Amino acid sequence: MKHKSSLKLLLAGALALSPGLLHATDDFARGELSLVFYSLTGDAPGVLGSDYYVVNLGPVASFRANTQNNVSVKTVNPTIASSNVAADLQQVFGAGWAEDGTVRMMAVTTIPQDPNVPVSGDPAKTIYYSAARTSLDSGQKGFDANSAFLAYQGNPNGATVGSGTRTQSSNDITNFIYVATNGTIANNNPPSGVNTSGVRLTTSQPNNLSIYVPPASGGLYFKQGTDPTAVLGEGKLPGSANVEAAVDIFRVLHTTTGATLTSGSSSGNAVTGQGQFIGSITLDSTGELKVQAVGVSTPPAGGYSTWATANNVTGGPTGDSDNDGISNLAEYALALNPAGSDGAAGTFAAGTITFTKRAEAVTNNDVTYAIQESDDLGVADAWEIVTPTTDTPSSITYTLPVGSTKKFARLIVRPVVAP
Repeated sequence: MKHKSSLKLLLAGALALSPGLLHATDDFARGELSLVFYSLTGDAPGVLGSDYYVVNLGPVASFRANTQNNVSVKTVNPTIASSNVAADLQQVFGAGWAEDGTVRMMAVTTIPQDPNVPVSGDPAKTIYYSAARTSLDSGQKGFDANSAFLAYQGNPNGATVGSGTRTQSSNDITNFIYVATNGTIANNNPPSGVNTSGVRLTTSQPNNLSIYVPPASGGLYFKQGTDPTAVLGEGKLPGSANVEAAVDIFRVLHTTTGATLTSGSSSGNAVTGQGQFIGSITLDSTGELKVQAVGVSTPPAGGYSTWATANNVTGGPTGDSDNDGISNLAEYALALNPAGSDGAAGTFAAGTITFTKRAEAVTNNDVTYAIQESDDLGVADAWEIVTPTTDTPSSITYTLPVGSTKKFARLIVRPVVAP
């Protein structure tokens, strides 16, 4: 990232600075990843708010090569001013940025078409584009069936991005980042907030964001038909204690000539026009940006202890970190919230009890699920294991016998003991 300190001194006498705000010191060098936040105003749905916020996460190649999971973006790119954007988001969107449901987040960059390519293994017109995650629970980061995108590796749905669309999209992203955003930083000295790797911009500036996203763009995002945004304020993501939003990031090559592979990927991952998963960026309720499983093409090693560490769970498997009466192991096994009360661990309706399994626990195969039944809660009639009505990777159910005067059933979750 290039610093603009000398330019700032030249402009300081001519520009009025906003009270209480620092000013941006970083522009975007070729191949640096931008994380963009914007809002849709509540009083006019579909209309962008007047201000938006762009933060420079640094060279995208660093994220592509990274193999660490659940670490701050500053760990991957130490040159970023900070991994936290809470103060900046509050200044731009107000105190309710995390909960009011108006703020969108997306990641995007490209390699402009010029003589100085490729950049760190990315040929000209390489595009990086995002798609919203709906869960961090699968263990297979980036291969979430609910994360709709193009035909990225591991997802048979969708189609490749055509050559014409790749060119148009790259041109749009170039104009947005390298022409408009960099030009505004150089000429207007816009405020950045607390994090000087970010910049606060307005939709009144030339080539501003509103041109490239709906509604002004005709329903397309940088000429792409796939929505790259995650919406803040839709509740904490499953598989996390406090993640407000997360986006998977995909690399779309315009040519394979000069392209290097993503860490952990095979040659089959370098396919022209296909979205290649390189990792996920998460934003939690404190404003912290983290990286999830970047550069990992297969499910990462994990289990209860990994989940407990990631979610700050204390007290071991038998403890109750959030004091809601449900053990930590059960919280892990049943996709519950380890940071707050869940009420009940399962549901009971029409004589059937149902428990939802955490996909991560099923993938890791480190817990077992069993239904037990008794006439008197095990006082005189001992608890006995019964055959579940259904037992699938996503849930386990049991329907109580019809005609019984009194029956009790419960779920037992036990850790798998390694041989």
